Parts: sequence; C-alpha cells; structure tokens
Amino acid sequence: MPLIMVSGTQDLALVTTTAASLRMDCAVVSPPGAGCFMGVPWWTALVAGCPLPAWLDCGQAAGHAAAALRAGLSGVIVSATAPQHHALASLASLTGGHVLRARPHALELPARGARDALERYLRNPRMP
Repeated sequence: MPLIMVSGTQDLALVTTTAASLRMDCAVVSPPGAGCFMGVPWWTALVAGCPLPAWLDCGQAAGHAAAALRAGLSGVIVSATAPQHHALASLASLTGGHVLRARPHALELPARGARDALERYLRNPRMP
C-alpha cells in the first residue's frame, strides 16, 4: 500500500481528498521520529477521524510506541530491541494495533506541485 508522509492538517487533507477522488488506497505516516519530538497527542489529534491507516514513527523510543498503542493508534514504527519489539507486538495484539520494525518507503510531498506528485505516486507507487 502506498505510504505518504504528512506533517500537518494541510498535508493530511490533500492526501485524503486525493486518494478519495482517485479511489486509491494509501496510508499516511508521520515524519521520522515524530513520536519522540512531536508526541503521541499531536499525532492522535492530527489523524482523528482520518479514514486512512496512519502510522506514527517513534524512532528508537519503545516507550513512545507503547504509549501510542495504549492511546488507540493503529500503527507504530519503532526500531526497538528484540525484547522491546516482542513486548510491543504483545501490546499491539491487545489493542488491535500493528508494529513495524523499520520505516518503509514513503512519499515526501514536495513544497510545489504536491497534488501532481501525489497523484503520480498513487497511480504508480513503485516510482520514486
């Protein structure tokens, strides 16, 4: 599934409306490590009501990832130790969430021509 990085309400609105108009599935992801420097409450508020799967990147911070799962977020990305990852996977199974060990490729929306870049990417997500 194509993954698009969003960092604010304008990015999120663009992605949701474009994906809906094209009838394409995609997911959104926070900037790298945003769970650490922006926090779980920021991401929770940003994606509240978002119809797309949303992933919070927590860098190496297993504690932030656990807080995100406990807050009801559906997906976290965390580069944690094996024991931490196992604990997070167990927590995710209880909360209905998902945990990724590594950040997958995501489109970073350009400052200019974001809609065109997004449409091209959604139509062919294998293209950089």
